[in-house]
Amino acid sequence: MRELRVKTTDCSCDDLLKVAKKCGFADGVGKKHYKIETIDGKFIATIPRHSCLSKDTAKGILKRFNLFGANIVIS
Repeated sequence: MRELRVKTTDCSCDDLLKVAKKCGFADGVGKKHYKIETIDGKFIATIPRHSCLSKDTAKGILKRFNLFGANIVIS
């Protein structure tokens, strides 16, 4: 898989969903969050439905993606 570069400043829920889909993860819909899973059904992370996420929240979610095989450079 090729390397993805993602900026965590001004990151939204939609941006993280696009990254998850590019990495081959599946998303499930909850009431206030999106639930990201592997194709096998293993839970990875939840993404809150906000228009702007804090830098630390976005970094934590992207680090979880990397734990499950994504190749993301966080900046």
